[in-house]
Amino acid sequence: MTHSPSDSFRYLAVVIAIGALRWLFSELDFIRKSRLFAPLTASAAVFATGLATVFGRTGALTNVADCIVEAALAGGAAYFMALSVRLARQQRGISAFTGQESAAVVLTACVLLLSLGGVSIEGVSPGRILAAVAILLCARYGGVGGGAVSGVATGATFSLADAAQGYLCGGFGFGGLTAGMFAPLGSFACAASFLLSHSLMSFTFGRENALPSALIEGFIGCVTFLLLPREVGNVVSPMFHNEAGASLGESLRRGVVMRLDFTAKAIANVKKDVQDVSQKLGEMYSPTFSWVCENVARDVCGGCGLKMYCYEHEEGVTRDDFFRLEEILNEKGALSEADVELAFVKGCCKKGEIADQMTQNFRHLQAAREAQRRVAELRGVVAGQFAGISDILRDLSRDFGSAMRSDEDSAERVTEALTAAGFGVADCVCLLNAGGRMTVELSLAQRADAPVQKGRLAREVSRCCGRRFDLPALSYEGGRVRAALCEMPRYDVEIGSDQHIADNGKLCGDCIDYFNDGKGCTYALVCDGMGTGGRAAVDGNMATSVMGRLLRAGLSPDSALQIVNTALMMKSEDESLSTVDVAAVDLYSGGVTLKKAGAPVTYIKKSGRLTTREMPSLPAGILNDIRFSSETVNLNAGDMVVMVSDGVLTGDEKWLERLIRTWNEGSAQSLAQAVVEEAIRRRAQTRDDDITAVAIRLTENDV
Repeated sequence: MTHSPSDSFRYLAVVIAIGALRWLFSELDFIRKSRLFAPLTASAAVFATGLATVFGRTGALTNVADCIVEAALAGGAAYFMALSVRLARQQRGISAFTGQESAAVVLTACVLLLSLGGVSIEGVSPGRILAAVAILLCARYGGVGGGAVSGVATGATFSLADAAQGYLCGGFGFGGLTAGMFAPLGSFACAASFLLSHSLMSFTFGRENALPSALIEGFIGCVTFLLLPREVGNVVSPMFHNEAGASLGESLRRGVVMRLDFTAKAIANVKKDVQDVSQKLGEMYSPTFSWVCENVARDVCGGCGLKMYCYEHEEGVTRDDFFRLEEILNEKGALSEADVELAFVKGCCKKGEIADQMTQNFRHLQAAREAQRRVAELRGVVAGQFAGISDILRDLSRDFGSAMRSDEDSAERVTEALTAAGFGVADCVCLLNAGGRMTVELSLAQRADAPVQKGRLAREVSRCCGRRFDLPALSYEGGRVRAALCEMPRYDVEIGSDQHIADNGKLCGDCIDYFNDGKGCTYALVCDGMGTGGRAAVDGNMATSVMGRLLRAGLSPDSALQIVNTALMMKSEDESLSTVDVAAVDLYSGGVTLKKAGAPVTYIKKSGRLTTREMPSLPAGILNDIRFSSETVNLNAGDMVVMVSDGVLTGDEKWLERLIRTWNEGSAQSLAQAVVEEAIRRRAQTRDDDITAVAIRLTENDV
């Protein structure tokens, strides 16, 4: 179709007409946000201006049929482009797209490539070369489905735009199909099959003057495809996952999520029911001082001849006489005959027997109360365990709920590759979340003392999945090694730490730990046991060890805190407590979540400005069902977080704020050391304490 200069003015009028229609309906959201608004607007503008050129005979269109076809093509293109824009605004990963959404993106790309189709150098079009490269990429990483969809869509778009290019519908479509069939054999086989099929269809249906350009375009496209770096596949491969293997059994997934959620709520309600029933029973059956008085009245007064006088004529006086003995018993723990004579208003002939029986029964009362107290403590610990189990199930429900799909094909490739490489893979799971990011969890059947080659493991998984993965996070439980890998995040962290032990001792009550959880989050822990020396070191190390182990296993900090709290309460009969300070850095977004249980202030340096985060809370090991105080702050590359123990805080923290605010050039390790050294210099000479500082700097991930 040959265009005249008037067609340029016509398409300019189309753009103006579309803008006018959008402005006209800008206040009517239900129309403007409709999915049919964009295609209908484009079709109407193209059709109206097309009719004008038909009747005026001023353009390339010569009849109404051509006008209708062009309007339909414009409406279809507008529909797919509007859908692609809407998907981009949702900020979902490509791997989270459905098959229909992926096809819409492919068709949009075809329309954009069509704009280069009219540009040619000696008959060779860059647009058609890029189209061939796109088809080969889709076939290589999407298999038969990816090659066929992209080939048919691209060929149809070019053919409808220009009848002279009708051969491309067969060349691109058949070429994409055969390229997808030979994709498992490698990139070279994929390219060779496409070139052969495309050439065959072009020779059969193409015009003679188009054959040389078709062969040259196909050859250049194949060579360009073979020269592309492997990283290009990381962008394309997430679009083409086998829906049958990736669905995670949607019904099963929803059933598991629902059952976990309801079980978590049911266990939480069991905890509440146990506490309510225990409280009611305690109110009904707890022994009181009245029980002591009743036993004495039965055993001593039951055989007395004056019982009728004391309990019928002087009942109120007798009751008051007995209850006046409670204060003496609480003070002395035992009664003498003189105590009874002094406390009784009326005379009694059995003062000695009453003193002995009151003392004996009061001791039974004290023993019963102590037993009830211990049972209540144990009941509280068990109730806390109910709460912890409920939180764990809720974590699992949330994880399963956020996992959109399971990539069984990738898991199978990873298992085969790692087994061939000498890794003993017992199980492998590849999950995709709502954002399209993949996490890989592996269970390796090898000894805990056998080193795992992290770099080699990450490279093999990256190659099998067509994505770039960070180094794995490892945890060891039950003779197995758990390796968790996530896609390469945007940020990395530089962490430095330093400590001083009180009185230059051997055991430090402050304990630190930091690690990556394999899901794109880096944790830093600072736990401070009560006091100094060995006892404090036991509490601090226990809190850090349990918390770190549970976080590495995939639990949330809130769930892990319940287990830490119970462990400290059950550790011994003596009082045990530890502060827990957690900083969780999201390496994808830069968000830092601070969680504190009795921990001191944390310092945040963002864009050169220093702020503090002090969140009052109780340490672990004191009460049941304690909770973190939490706060989240969003950071960028270069921003810092400084965590300290209470030994750093000497009463005047201005020096610490000034040190952190002016620290610009040195490393995070140097900053932590500077904080500890200055805290030692400023500490009170009469009392030394354990001192700990952890500095975290967010950096761009340049790997």
